[in-house]
Amino acid sequence: MKKIVLVFLLIVVTINASISQEWLTSFELAKRLALSKNKMILAVWEDAAYYSYPVAIKDSNGKFKVVELFTNDSIKELVWDYFVPVIIPESSYDKLAKEVVGKRSLNYEERFNDDNLKVMDPNGFILNASPQDYFMDQNLSFIIKNYALNTSTLNPELGIYFEDKNFSTAFRLGVKYQEAAIYAKQNIKKDIINLSDIYLEEARVFLANTDLDNKNALVQKLDLLVIKKELLLGKPKKARRLLKKYKDQKIHDINASLFAFLNYTTFTYLKKIDEALLWRDQVQQIDLKKVKFIVN
Repeated sequence: MKKIVLVFLLIVVTINASISQEWLTSFELAKRLALSKNKMILAVWEDAAYYSYPVAIKDSNGKFKVVELFTNDSIKELVWDYFVPVIIPESSYDKLAKEVVGKRSLNYEERFNDDNLKVMDPNGFILNASPQDYFMDQNLSFIIKNYALNTSTLNPELGIYFEDKNFSTAFRLGVKYQEAAIYAKQNIKKDIINLSDIYLEEARVFLANTDLDNKNALVQKLDLLVIKKELLLGKPKKARRLLKKYKDQKIHDINASLFAFLNYTTFTYLKKIDEALLWRDQVQQIDLKKVKFIVN
């Protein structure tokens, strides 16, 4: 019965939002709506919405103009086209802060606490946590161009994690974000990787509290994914240093393909073709196609 009521409320909110284009004021409904619409969330704290909130946007001539975010009807409509916008109640701060303070990077904490626009995924994790200058933080055209992601490629992992948070769901979503980073635009690649890290670190915490038979192999896989992250960040020399630590270690069977991929990609990145070819046959065909995107 509760589920039916929630679905009904969601439908009502969706209809009302499509008509009025007003920002939502329920963070929980915003997350569910973002899931259903395959959109990211655009959020701001309630106190910031009480006052004039100017943002920059390009006009049809390519020139920037300053407009009001919450009172300009065309801007409200534009925001709804690309995001699910929500004004987060100040009463939610303490609850949300428990999941952030002391658990995230300093940049993430600062973005969480500031009055700037926050782009979040449907689970409420901030994407645009990297520091920008004030103009770029309040540049709506920049935010739309770079952060209005279509999350359909992350389904069903986003929805499954939303409903049930555990090692498996956090791990799968973290890997999915890491894969998405391979093909992402260069200027937001790091942001997506940082989002992936949140889920993978959460998976590590979940794993520490389990007694799975293959726990050691899964810990190793998480460690290998850290090396993959360094490759995605354009740091093949660091990746090579980290891989050398496995010279005398047993690679578990479930990690053999990933280990081969990391070695092949790293040597290819470093233009050590002979060494790369030693690993090529052990790399799955679908992974070989990813190498050029990482290296280039």
